Amino acid sequence: MKVDLHVHTTASDGTNTPQQVVQIAASRNLKAISITDHDTVGGIEEAITAGLRLGVEIIPGVEINTDYNHQEVHILGYFIKYNDDQFQSRLKELQNARIIRIKKIVNQLQALGLPVELKRVMELAGPGSVGRPHIGMVMVEKGYVNSIQEAFHRYLGYGRPAFIPRYALDPAEAVGIIRQAGGVAVWAHPGLANRDDLILKLVEAGLQGLEVYYPEHSSEMRSHYLALALQYGLVATGGSDYHGSSADYRADLGEVTVDYAVVDQLCKCQKTNSK
Repeated sequence: MKVDLHVHTTASDGTNTPQQVVQIAASRNLKAISITDHDTVGGIEEAITAGLRLGVEIIPGVEINTDYNHQEVHILGYFIKYNDDQFQSRLKELQNARIIRIKKIVNQLQALGLPVELKRVMELAGPGSVGRPHIGMVMVEKGYVNSIQEAFHRYLGYGRPAFIPRYALDPAEAVGIIRQAGGVAVWAHPGLANRDDLILKLVEAGLQGLEVYYPEHSSEMRSHYLALALQYGLVATGGSDYHGSSADYRADLGEVTVDYAVVDQLCKCQKTNSK
């Protein structure tokens, strides 16, 4: 009865299609997974279709990327009404902002003497949500770096030569977008942001969970965020942040899981929200 609540597909910056992800989940006896692509819900329906065939429950999700005082803060949404017109419109705004940012990063790399073709970046992204990992993939192809992780460390990460700030969406606003779409908002990998001072603000905005169990959270961090979840009455979630079997960062599918009871808790929150 294990579930992985943080999974990416080719709808954003994952390397496996939604169907492939579900097939892997089935082979690893996962009870459920949540498709949480960046700023898009484009992979959910394909995953649901595959899940019905293979016996894996698919929880409709999303991961919205935001910034708070020059620090990345990601907000996960679960049990969202992903076909809601207003929600789709907001995601479209975020996707368009991603394209503008990617163009600026490509221009910056050109100025650094590391030409990357925008056309190739968009080819790798396909119809999904384009992001910096797609630029990293092209940089690996070009031989500029040996891995996507190195691309971020040397060029694309915050404070690096090719870093361009993302569209200025406040994390509290992202929580609101998810709640308006009938979803349950959860702060993804809070230990990476290290901004615990933000928790109360997000709780007041409607945050209902913390991603406690995460590949890059140490045991001390897990204990710390579990205590905070208990303090604020938040659901303690977890997942692998899987980006694909050929991705050279994050964890493998099902490497970090939580019990199915967590899905029940999220579902209870969602039902309470809709009353």
